[in-house]
Amino acid sequence: MWALYLFSWGFGAAFLAMTLVRIIQMKQCTEIVNGWFLETVRIIRIKNSTTKAKFFYEYDGKEYHSLTDLGITLKRMNELSKGYAYRLYVNPKNPSKFAFDKKLTLRNEIVPLVCAAFFFVFPIALNLVIEGLLRF
Repeated sequence: MWALYLFSWGFGAAFLAMTLVRIIQMKQCTEIVNGWFLETVRIIRIKNSTTKAKFFYEYDGKEYHSLTDLGITLKRMNELSKGYAYRLYVNPKNPSKFAFDKKLTLRNEIVPLVCAAFFFVFPIALNLVIEGLLRF
């Protein structure tokens, strides 16, 4: 039974860590700038792929062409118009990093948090159900 606990809690910790990193990255983006949407970029890897929005913006006298998926849903990404200006949140310590919005998105932050909670609670609930069934 301990193997199930460790396996499940390992997955829960991974989901939690991944989500906390994204939330911290979003919270570090505090400076507001205008950015112009350039294109949507699909990044294909061996096991998965992701879609990011590419923007052009200026911060502290320098020009940046950067990709992000922080604070933007895939639906919203598809609604962006090429060449239009949008408000972006830039990380002042690392200006090449930015967030489209500071709101948590369902796919990127909320679902992984729910998955983390599930993986932490599942083995305990399963153990309680098994013990309850064995008493009958």
